[in-house]
Amino acid sequence: MIHILIGAVTTALLIRIIQFTKKRNLALKWWQWSLVALEYAYVIFVLEIIAGFVEEGAVKGALVMGTILGFVALTAGFLLARLVSLRKAA
Repeated sequence: MIHILIGAVTTALLIRIIQFTKKRNLALKWWQWSLVALEYAYVIFVLEIIAGFVEEGAVKGALVMGTILGFVALTAGFLLARLVSLRKAA
């Protein structure tokens, strides 16, 4: 059930990102969309790693891996937002 919830939340996030780019009239290049897709896939990977550890009963492992991989995901997300999404349209 958790996998369906992860899929629903990340799909809603992707739809929100697309709406945000249309609302701000951002013309992202192919490599910028590639970075967005990589970050999107990495966030799904992190959430599935956490869910997998919890399903196996390794809550401490989920906490450690969630902290390490989540920090990398958040850092990459902030950099992506700062360098790609929040720039003014040229």
